[in-house]
Amino acid sequence: MIQRIQTIFLLAVVILSGFLLNGDIVRMAAGNSTVFSLGFTGLGYQGGEVIQRLWPMSVILAIVPLLALVSVFLYRNRPLQMRFTMIVLPLSVGTLILGAFYVLMLDRKIGITVVWTVKVVFPLVSALLAWLAWRAILRDDARVRSYDRLR
Repeated sequence: MIQRIQTIFLLAVVILSGFLLNGDIVRMAAGNSTVFSLGFTGLGYQGGEVIQRLWPMSVILAIVPLLALVSVFLYRNRPLQMRFTMIVLPLSVGTLILGAFYVLMLDRKIGITVVWTVKVVFPLVSALLAWLAWRAILRDDARVRSYDRLR
């Protein structure tokens, strides 16, 4: 059913992942007062042009809210809903790992100071919410299977 708790968890994943699609996820200050930003569009100057497009990160950032939203409407097919939700979980963690990789690679090339934003935590919270949604779907599936045994 669409009014279950997993729907709230998955909609929260959609909202949090949607926030990552605009603005900066991480800001980095270089020694010569240059500020870089890492976001959906890629690596660029703060509020300016994009230096390099980071396609893997952009694709993951776009797929996570899409899969979570599709998973909300798969409530009639619980096994498929559980698969979609389990795909969202590693992709959310992958966003965090990929962002950390890009920051570390830039730090190796030029000395930067990372300015953390709140959006850095969003992929981790999204992964936690996806896991909670998966558990709730699993409980619903077990409950429906137990009712089938009684018939």
